[in-house]
Amino acid sequence: MIRLNRGFTLLELLVVIAIIGFLAATLTIAAAGLKQRANIEKTAALIRRMDAGCEAYFTKFQDYPSDYAKLTAADKKSGKVWPAIKSDKYLFDYLAKPMTVTEGFTSAGSKVRDLSPFVEMKDSEVLGPDSGPHSVQCLDAWEGPIWYELPGYAHGTNFPDRSAKFDLTSCGANKVGDSLIDKINPLDDVTNWTFDRK
Repeated sequence: MIRLNRGFTLLELLVVIAIIGFLAATLTIAAAGLKQRANIEKTAALIRRMDAGCEAYFTKFQDYPSDYAKLTAADKKSGKVWPAIKSDKYLFDYLAKPMTVTEGFTSAGSKVRDLSPFVEMKDSEVLGPDSGPHSVQCLDAWEGPIWYELPGYAHGTNFPDRSAKFDLTSCGANKVGDSLIDKINPLDDVTNWTFDRK
């Protein structure tokens, strides 16, 4: 007796193709979720580093990064203050570049000292030529800007260590932010003030 090999029917082939398609779609969705989680973690790590750099700057100069030091003594004596800061090109100059500071004004002169950067930044975390003040942008994992605000909206202005605290914000994957809803509940954003709430 001769036995013939029976092939797949069209229905069986369609079922197999459907199962393979379902598995491929499931894996694609899972991979996209992992990539999103990796970007959130990478951005959160950068914002933590920048937050720590701002605090180290405060420890050194008793002020958060701003151009307040560039005001003249007469400006400061008259009560002039530096305007509120909201910029994505501000912190690189203060945190990621070496600084030269002058200390010890005496009759013999003053001491000039070089300070190392407060934060080391990778090439993938910055954008733009260092062509002058506030020309380099700090980037999150989605290649969107990280915003620095002083005083910060979320942190408010009643901190005991200073009259104002700063906010650091990445608008996340959708690169949309700065609405009141985002400020109150930044579900899709990565911020330094959500770290404070945990």
